[in-house]
Amino acid sequence: MNNKDSLINNILNFLENNEKVVLITGTNQYEKHKTVIAILNKYCPKSKILFRTNSMSNIYDESFLGWTGYLKKKIKSGETFKISKNYYQVDSFNTERTWYQTDINFDYAILYPLDACLRNNSLEKVLNNLLNEKNIKKIFLISWTDSKYYNYEKFSHYYSQRFICDALEEDPEYHKRVLNNINNIH
Repeated sequence: MNNKDSLINNILNFLENNEKVVLITGTNQYEKHKTVIAILNKYCPKSKILFRTNSMSNIYDESFLGWTGYLKKKIKSGETFKISKNYYQVDSFNTERTWYQTDINFDYAILYPLDACLRNNSLEKVLNNLLNEKNIKKIFLISWTDSKYYNYEKFSHYYSQRFICDALEEDPEYHKRVLNNINNIH
């Protein structure tokens, strides 16, 4: 099944293998990236993580990341802050100048929500920056809401594995609503 437990096992295996980039999609919109963050916190403490998102304001939204209570002040691109057991820097994939305010070396990078890059056709440029201008051991490309219009195969040369995390087992009605939204069924 493509559930959260399966995602956890797949991520743990990914952390142990030699692959560099993974794509994570599925109907579990709000849990995929939080699951990655939780796993890195538990199994990879003291890591340095680049979180590249569509808006810097997202890092203060508790429903977006679940870490609002930890941030005591406004964070700028390139500023290192600690969340639980790991160290983060954040930049915006919509504002290229922020990319150069973050460090070059990271243990991990999380790109979320991937959808925004696909909609504005910036994914190629964003990935080239992460792969060629940064030194990152593992990169997580994570969607929020998949779309029938997104062609993940178009950039499959960047990732070696794809994991799917659906909400079907946890919340069948939610899963159905997301699928209906993806397929424009009302």
